[in-house]
Amino acid sequence: MTRTLRPLIVLCALLIAIAIGGAHDARAGEAGLVIEHGDGSVIYVLIVFPEDELKSIDLLKRSGISLATVSAGGLGEAVCTIDNEGCGVSDCRVRLCQTGDPESPFWKFFRAGEDGVWIVQPLGASGTTVRGGEVDLWAWTGGDASVPTVDLARVTVLVGAPESRPEDAVYVAWYGADGNQMPAPGNDSSQQNPWIGGIALLAIAAISGVLLARRSRSRTLPGRLGR
Repeated sequence: MTRTLRPLIVLCALLIAIAIGGAHDARAGEAGLVIEHGDGSVIYVLIVFPEDELKSIDLLKRSGISLATVSAGGLGEAVCTIDNEGCGVSDCRVRLCQTGDPESPFWKFFRAGEDGVWIVQPLGASGTTVRGGEVDLWAWTGGDASVPTVDLARVTVLVGAPESRPEDAVYVAWYGADGNQMPAPGNDSSQQNPWIGGIALLAIAAISGVLLARRSRSRTLPGRLGR
């Protein structure tokens, strides 16, 4: 390694280390989100946020899972579809997707309780606050949730989140009704740290530039000496 390249590589490594460390320190809160489909498949989400607290409807929106809601007046927003399951806006606005049958499913909102059960949240997602360490559940059901309760530590394991998690990061994992993890429907770029990626690209570009300059100089130097 030449004397010219050594300081540059050290500087690049330092910048990357600062980005990773700064992202970890900036994390203020984390909450979990569980989405249980009618077929028994489950989506687990870990969401990092800088605020002290969020409304549960905002936590759901930050998950990145496809979502459709309608205004419910003073109750805030009503959830019509999550991940393409639910009902149309017109049916949702009138009866929250229900048909009149007591067992008719709709997107029912729960919170993980300390006693190991899911507790229905009567104030709805717009009127319920979520803080770091809490886990929300949305289940397409007319009765009780079927998925076992989980705490935030378990959600972190299920989504495979790394130890260092940048601010505003979102980690998502899909599981089938059999409990086995399924491939994600698409690449989840939200799990990547854009600062780290950008700095790494700059570091590569800087090193490549120096190498090209030295190579060009080495090719022209003999010609100059021959003059």
